Amino acid sequence: MYGGSRRMFQRLRAIFARGRVAPLALESLGRQEAAAPAPARQPHKRDPVDFVEGYLSGTHKVRKQRMNFLRAVSGVCKARKAKGLTTLPFDKEAVGEEIKAIMEEDFFCAGPLSLQAMDTLGDISRFQPPLSKGLRAAIAGWALQLVINGTPGGDSPPGQGAREAAEEGLRKMLQELLREDPSASHLLGLLERMAYWMQSGRVAVRARAVSLGSSLLRFASSLPSFQMPDDAALGHLLVQLAVSLADPEAGIRAQARETLGQLYRMLLCHRGLRKKNTREPRWRRDPGQPWKEGYLHLVQVGEMFREHLTLEQTQAFLEAAWDHVVRLGQEWVREGGLFLLYSLLGRAQELLEEEEEEDDVKQNLSALLYQLWRGREVPPEVQALLPKTDE
Repeated sequence: MYGGSRRMFQRLRAIFARGRVAPLALESLGRQEAAAPAPARQPHKRDPVDFVEGYLSGTHKVRKQRMNFLRAVSGVCKARKAKGLTTLPFDKEAVGEEIKAIMEEDFFCAGPLSLQAMDTLGDISRFQPPLSKGLRAAIAGWALQLVINGTPGGDSPPGQGAREAAEEGLRKMLQELLREDPSASHLLGLLERMAYWMQSGRVAVRARAVSLGSSLLRFASSLPSFQMPDDAALGHLLVQLAVSLADPEAGIRAQARETLGQLYRMLLCHRGLRKKNTREPRWRRDPGQPWKEGYLHLVQVGEMFREHLTLEQTQAFLEAAWDHVVRLGQEWVREGGLFLLYSLLGRAQELLEEEEEEDDVKQNLSALLYQLWRGREVPPEVQALLPKTDE
């Protein structure tokens, strides 16, 4: 019995030695575990393109899916951009309409959905064809209202962070829209909208509007295909931007100087008179009477731009300045219009006497504004601009 068992053991050893049967080692245990049935795989998430198309068709158009929709669109944009593609696999205009509808859900400030919507709109604007002008203007107008006039958060650090994120998101979105359509009319349309907020009664609103306007103008000047406008709209816009030189806040006045300096360089370059890297104009200073510097800068605007404006632009400038003079708005806005009007006419020296104090100048300006509003003491050059009044 024992001898048979011994012979059997020797035969098994010989088989193993010839490699006919692999020994049961730790490696084989690992292979056995690997060969075990794998756990059931989780189902794949729906294809982003299918999800976007489903949302557009109404299949997934529910409130809780809006953020998913925006992120899916952005994801598709990034993937196609990485492949060098220039079109989207879904209707870009329809996506833009949905983005507009999502943003309109926010009435008072830009919330998380609006921030993502602005980011997504910037993504789709990099693809052809461009959005329609009407839709683009509607989205930009609502976004400007939310961010410039809205008040996200409070004065706490989280509130300040929310405001900064909203302003940066708006700036990037508008820059991408300008890249999509770098026409002068597009830029002027955006700046016209911002000019309204530049004369707000709230300092923070004016500061945001002036800062954003300066940023967009600087960005537009960097676009190779951008051209300065040759129509009358430039004269009108120039007045709206220059009035901020009379703003009571020093920081806003400084930003306005930067904006006008940039516009001046762009105009000279367009006229073929200077290069793009021309320095800003030297703004006048009066260390003895610092309160007068805003007035001096308004006068300087008329002197700087007068010889570079076309006849139509000059007429539009005068009309816009006159409109600010007779408008029943804030006093500093009316004073700004008055100085711009007289400066372009070459009569600004009548408004500032060398020895007068600030209170005397303010009183004289107020009296003159009233007379002009009543249609009296009007320079002959602007008689045609006068509204018809009954004495």
